[in-house]
Amino acid sequence: MRLTKAGAGLLAAALLLTGCGRGAENTAPEAAKEVKDGAATGTIKVWAMGGEGEKLPQLAKTYEAANPGVKIEVLSLPWDGAHDKIAAAVAARNTPDISLIGTTWMAEFAKTGALDPVPALIDRASFFPGAMEAVTVNSTAYGVPWYVDTRALFYRKDLAEKAGIKDAPKTWDDLKKLAKAYQDKAGAKWGMYLPPTKPGSGQFVVPWTWQQGGEVVKDGAYTMDTPEMVKSLAFYKSFFTEKLAPTSLQAGDAERWFIDGTLGMQITGPWMVKKFEELGGPGFADKFGIVPLPGNGKQTSFVGGGDLAVFKESKNRDAAWKFVHWLTQAETQLSWYDIQKDLPSVQAAWQDQKMSADAKVAAFGEQLKDTKAMPATETWEQVQKMIEEEVEKLVHADAEPADVAKTIQEKAAQIGTGA
Repeated sequence: MRLTKAGAGLLAAALLLTGCGRGAENTAPEAAKEVKDGAATGTIKVWAMGGEGEKLPQLAKTYEAANPGVKIEVLSLPWDGAHDKIAAAVAARNTPDISLIGTTWMAEFAKTGALDPVPALIDRASFFPGAMEAVTVNSTAYGVPWYVDTRALFYRKDLAEKAGIKDAPKTWDDLKKLAKAYQDKAGAKWGMYLPPTKPGSGQFVVPWTWQQGGEVVKDGAYTMDTPEMVKSLAFYKSFFTEKLAPTSLQAGDAERWFIDGTLGMQITGPWMVKKFEELGGPGFADKFGIVPLPGNGKQTSFVGGGDLAVFKESKNRDAAWKFVHWLTQAETQLSWYDIQKDLPSVQAAWQDQKMSADAKVAAFGEQLKDTKAMPATETWEQVQKMIEEEVEKLVHADAEPADVAKTIQEKAAQIGTGA
């Protein structure tokens, strides 16, 4: 979500109030305080959004039963407006103990000085590295990955076999070969879906840049006009110029076309597994597979999700961290998966049969081993929107990849990282 004008003002006020905002002049890691030993006690106030906010009380009952001196109070918020509500609480120094924080919000709230650095109680090595990268600002972890999200390739196995291709694609060349085979030999109209208009294209172009060893931020500045970015943009454009991907479609078309065989492949997230199986009806689950993103050197995808942060203004700081610690234990994460179907952020949870027995779910676990977080800069959401506006010109204005990369760099430099 993007920062509204109201939210920007609240965050600016928060910086003045806390007196400890961290800008470019202070990049040293912030030391974390220890958490006192002993049982957690007292009331722990938690803000959470969406389904997590609605269902967390169910999970929290287990913690309360094991810790009789604790009461968990959960305020469920809609995602729309949650950012500004948190910003207002920071500015007023009236925060909850814990809040769910959107991954792309971490840098903004970390700079206010309102977030408590992650203590040694939390084993950072237990999480997927990409997920920890998303909560780390100026070498300090200010949050803990609660659940993770990534993107992988969904492909029609039955149509691939009909086209004479038995192995799932692993490289860019494999991906293009399969897209063409779907059209030429399996009767699909479109081999691949990529967003022909904003939003969404940034979730393809940036990971494809990473796969080649490129970066979009280096030494505190955006680095978009690179050979790796140009190659990513050219690859993106090629699916449209070669008529492998549709240049226009209505909402829901990609899902319907994947089910009826009009479309062979698309890159999407774990929530679509159940949706495809339900929409496709009996037997459709056997017709599609999921594999890590085909790559160019690596098979890197991006990692998102939701993070838990404890505020410095917490009135029950030690108990709050103990609850966060419990929420990020493998056993708890598996229970949460049963309740909410959020993918575990803790690597050990993926060793459980619950996660490994289902090949489609396991594919996301495999993808999470090779992921990177979108840049932890205050302006990333603004920059990503701009990237998607420029990428759209590849499809609908026949813009040249090199020219688009140059424009993206110029506009990103004007926006700045916010440091």
